[in-house]
Amino acid sequence: MGVCSDSRQVHGGELFIPLQGPKFDGHDFIKEAMAKGATGFLVQRGRLESPGANHWPGKFSVLVGDVLQALGDLAHSWRCRHSVQVVAITGSNGKTTTKEMTARILARKFNVLKTEDNWNNLIGLPLMLLKLAPEHEVAVLEMGMNVPGEIRRLKEIAEPQVSTISNIGHAHLEFLKDLEGVARAKGELWETVGEKDWIAVNSDDPRVVKLAASAQCQKKTFGILRKADIGAGELYLEKGKGIGFFLSMEGARRPVQLSAFGKHNVYNALAASALAKILGISLEEMGAGLEEFRPLAGRGEVLRLGQNVRVLDDSYNCNPDSFQATLAAFGEMKGKNRGLLVMGDMLELGPTSPAEHEKIGKWVAKMELAHLIFLGEKARHLAEGAGAAGAEKKKVFVAQTHEEVLKNLEKNIENGDWILVKGSRAMQMERIIKGLEDLLGRA
Repeated sequence: MGVCSDSRQVHGGELFIPLQGPKFDGHDFIKEAMAKGATGFLVQRGRLESPGANHWPGKFSVLVGDVLQALGDLAHSWRCRHSVQVVAITGSNGKTTTKEMTARILARKFNVLKTEDNWNNLIGLPLMLLKLAPEHEVAVLEMGMNVPGEIRRLKEIAEPQVSTISNIGHAHLEFLKDLEGVARAKGELWETVGEKDWIAVNSDDPRVVKLAASAQCQKKTFGILRKADIGAGELYLEKGKGIGFFLSMEGARRPVQLSAFGKHNVYNALAASALAKILGISLEEMGAGLEEFRPLAGRGEVLRLGQNVRVLDDSYNCNPDSFQATLAAFGEMKGKNRGLLVMGDMLELGPTSPAEHEKIGKWVAKMELAHLIFLGEKARHLAEGAGAAGAEKKKVFVAQTHEEVLKNLEKNIENGDWILVKGSRAMQMERIIKGLEDLLGRA
């Protein structure tokens, strides 16, 4: 029996989970789910006058105090029934890429279940765990968060034996106030690790190192700048392919060519390699797995369009740290070609938002890109920062709609241009990607 939280996608024999949100209540769709063949449903105490399943003969209902809590408890119970190594990955930037790299490496030796799409929260992670089957040997789970306590609950549900906090950066400051708040929230993953548990530690991130110092468990370090168990050296750019480096471990080295750009992706690869080493993967298998990795749509994928235009599609999400890393990579990738930037608002930065956008605007101006196109309510702060750092007014365009962005691009794109598209998830920057594909076509 499976579970489903969307009455539109219920299949016969599944348990319906009536989750609640700010604009919906799954209890309103129990009747629809039962009609589509659900075997039973959870129901929150007080939500229905008649919570029983007597309206649907042969089916059942389970009365619970809180549906979301019950979903997590159900997933935890199911996880405990399986003899599986659970790997948990969190961090301010690169969680999904690290998860994909880790799963790719581990799949060379194990049958792996990995987080799908963005199922990394209090709803998605339990639903992923409930997909565990007897054949799975390892589960690679991404853990996201917005507020304190969320990682703690996700860890309680998943009980990982192996984990990493890949980095601590400027994300979710609206709820976490400052970097120390981010560190405390991410650090919930390592609060109660046991002596037999393993953690992979970024030796180049002082906040991660500090969190790891109090963790009473086994540790594997990774890094570029400081001494670490898993290291990378001699980074180089392979034009048209991605970044390359030498992966080192226990005195041995292996060249690795990633299909991704930027030093930040080397760190993601090192985190994945450290997690894989903990599970007994060899250096050769690590390198081979990393070279099989391909960026997901919206997360560093390079699109080849008409007029010999290249688009770096990093549209899925954005915060100050991830943007700076991506912009640096973009500068390497485009080389001497003209570069255009399309940037949407960075959200969830709280009171620091205007200053952070101005700071990024100033940083962008130094790249001497051909055109800077800013979209959203915070676009003026980006433009002000760029102007203060010397960007020419004719190069800067502030847009309020996606359509305005696309019209500006249509006027300014030249043959051979490189375009970077990035912004926070709610900005729907994928609409710009789709518009560019419609305008220029795929090459």
